[in-house]
Amino acid sequence: MSNSAEKILYRKAALIFEELGFLMPRPDGAEASENRVTSAMVPFKGAFSGYLVISLNDEVLSQLSSNMLGNEQTSTELLRQDSLKEISNVICGNALPAIYGFESIFHFDTPIICDAADSINSDYSEAAQVHLSFDRGNAAITLFVERNAPQAFFNCMDRQK
Repeated sequence: MSNSAEKILYRKAALIFEELGFLMPRPDGAEASENRVTSAMVPFKGAFSGYLVISLNDEVLSQLSSNMLGNEQTSTELLRQDSLKEISNVICGNALPAIYGFESIFHFDTPIICDAADSINSDYSEAAQVHLSFDRGNAAITLFVERNAPQAFFNCMDRQK
């Protein structure tokens, strides 16, 4: 991981996958899945705007949904998507204050299911990207912030190393 924002995002995401989804990330790391993935985007506004995109391959998404609901038999496509949106919202809500400081206030829009490739917007730049590996697949998490975000917020990342 090249910067402190990525380290913080990785730690927060790993902890939330463990606590909320009962999925334990493996230490070997991962790259983006070649299998079918489902992605959720959490847009936010505040001192600056941006969005977080989380992509899970089908195996991890099914396991996450089953674990969050406590029942493998009731995991429909809609419930899998709701599980992904919920964990995306929680990760975003925990990662942003840890990266940019607790004095920064952010307001989240409702998470939406999206195509990860279509979520890339030229008005935003990638602030951090991490991959988590699980027994059944992997997750890709990318934080985008507006290109004209105040430089002071990016300096916060360097101070939290």
